[in-house]
Amino acid sequence: MLGIPNYLYRLLPANPILLRVVEVGGKRKRDLAVRCTYLGLLTAIVLFSIVFGGQKFAGDVSFSALTKTSGQIFQQMSYVQLALVALLAPVFTAGSITQEKDSQTYDILLATPLTNAQIVLGSLLSRLFFIVALLISGIPIFSITQIFGGVAISAIAISFGIATATAFVTGALAMAIATFKVGTRRTIFSFYLAIVVFLVGGVLLDKVEAFHPVIGVETTASGQPAIDLKTGEPVLIRTKTSWLTAVNPFLALRSIFGEPGYTPPDLGKLPPALQSWPTGWFLSRPHSFFIAANFTISLLLVLPSIILLRRMAQSTFSPKLWLLQKLRLSTGETTRKPRAVWNNPIAWREAKTKASAARATLVRYTFIFTGIFGAISLLVMFSQQDAAETYINPGGYNAEVNTLFIQGKGSGTFQLTPTTAITLNGQPADASALRGQYKVSQPPTLQRVGGKLVLATVDLVDYPRRLNASSARDYLFGAVVLEFAAILLIVTNAAASTVTREKEDGSLDLLLCSPITSRYYIWGKLRGLVAFVLPLVAVPVASVLMFVIYDSFRALSSRDAGFRWVVFPEAIIILPATLIIVAAFAAIVGMQMSLRMRTTVRAVMASVGIVLGACSLLAFCGYSLLDRFGRGTETIGLILASFSPFNVIMLLINPYRFASSQFGGTVSPSDMVQARVIVVIFSLIATAAYAGLVWTMYNSMVKNFDMTIRRQSR
Repeated sequence: MLGIPNYLYRLLPANPILLRVVEVGGKRKRDLAVRCTYLGLLTAIVLFSIVFGGQKFAGDVSFSALTKTSGQIFQQMSYVQLALVALLAPVFTAGSITQEKDSQTYDILLATPLTNAQIVLGSLLSRLFFIVALLISGIPIFSITQIFGGVAISAIAISFGIATATAFVTGALAMAIATFKVGTRRTIFSFYLAIVVFLVGGVLLDKVEAFHPVIGVETTASGQPAIDLKTGEPVLIRTKTSWLTAVNPFLALRSIFGEPGYTPPDLGKLPPALQSWPTGWFLSRPHSFFIAANFTISLLLVLPSIILLRRMAQSTFSPKLWLLQKLRLSTGETTRKPRAVWNNPIAWREAKTKASAARATLVRYTFIFTGIFGAISLLVMFSQQDAAETYINPGGYNAEVNTLFIQGKGSGTFQLTPTTAITLNGQPADASALRGQYKVSQPPTLQRVGGKLVLATVDLVDYPRRLNASSARDYLFGAVVLEFAAILLIVTNAAASTVTREKEDGSLDLLLCSPITSRYYIWGKLRGLVAFVLPLVAVPVASVLMFVIYDSFRALSSRDAGFRWVVFPEAIIILPATLIIVAAFAAIVGMQMSLRMRTTVRAVMASVGIVLGACSLLAFCGYSLLDRFGRGTETIGLILASFSPFNVIMLLINPYRFASSQFGGTVSPSDMVQARVIVVIFSLIATAAYAGLVWTMYNSMVKNFDMTIRRQSR
């Protein structure tokens, strides 16, 4: 029943590799589970949006409200579909050639009369077949958005085109890596990491103004160029999309939704220098450029693989080894200095030998240096303040006599009255705001009361910074999320190869003959993997710690009751615990898959899919529930969101943007303190729950270790 219907064989070329993988893959329960999970997730998004999302338009049953709901459902499903394709495409394509090598059928395959094109295209298309089948199976669910309108059929077709192009270019890249010996089965992690960094990094860099091309200069009513009063430079007009929109699938997908803040410019409004082909196409229609460019890149990657497949297989030349030798990362030496071993040699081996490899050392120190350098750069830009002509300092306000000393231009001591209007950053404020250090944005307004001059209004704003607090939170949050995702990928990849590596090289049989017990063996690997990623976990923790220390000095020098932390100080307690225990969870999942799977490729693919899928689902549900319960029932939303690690990071670093109902400007200080306490308590409870889950999985592995090994030895 799960096989391929006979009539579908007519659509497939007469390629035994393609038919073998498609037919065998179609009968696997794993692939059926993937399809069911994919369709179930899309269905859940539709139901969730209809049931809970309708409250945004409560009481409004007009056609316009239904159209808005339909458009939101389409956007959410499109993003989820693209994220799943970006996750699953590497899973199915990364082992295109290396899987044949692992099963020792690659040399036999090369000895058959099959041409290079049949081998390459058969391996590639057979794995992309599952991705395309998933996309096609989701068409009926996407068609639901046509019931209420608001979604054009062309937009649905473009979203499917972007997802398909992403899958094809990912598969072609994996095929080229395997063919040209740039990577082996143990470098699947690098492939995953590069994809995640490219996707997430592109979304973050898109927010940088410098990546948005300049298309003109703003003018005044008289036709003269508008001048920025701070810099003295003309005010530039930039596109809402960026140079990265046409190369990043998520940004290209966002450009088709018609968001007012992210619409591509019309070709006719571009400067003449940017209207020429292909620049004009690149900027004005980034979605179609992305689809065409990625299919072209896929073809350019496949053609060399077809031409050089057998030649590279017979050659001993390895571009990876040549590059490492040129970078002096591999000298070919076979001796090394003796090293001290821990009390548990298995834990020492997992923690030290993985980190001492040339590739691991390069990735490790690059990760640490880049993360710390980025955090220091953010802190330096945030700490740099512009000078103010008129300002107030702590101590300038005397509550006993109700006077305020204003320094700078027009300095003096002014009398306040209960009717004095005080504003802070455009919002009404009370006299407590006068205890801080702020810039006086407008000259104070004086009025005569009882024969005395008193302050009628005083407008205060934060000191202009090179990087304001909101942008600093955005960049820090993006950096920490990216680092956390990379840590999960690293530990999952390392854990997924722990047991399968020893199966493949035959060392597991030697370990089983020794007095080492299964509990000692598994605990040593888990402990070593956690120790392996601890220096990487220290990077986001150190980044947050630097901002907390700087904010602590700011809080001590400011007497403002409305002082806002860039990062809540409790983050230095919650963040390390959350990151470490979730990394341990990723490690135990990878070890489970490594124990159950026979090859490293399958173990890596399964474990990475499970970890990233679980984290993504928790993040989506946590954010949706936080928004859903953010209207009068804030406590429930905070409690549920605290059980998602990515949402905990969001609530600690950037709550003002993502949880405005609980931390917005209209929330009282006491309610904000209560919300912070809830996050602290339940995030620690969530950490304990994750620890209990890890301990349960560990005991299960110990209990079933011997049975699993015996079953695989048949």
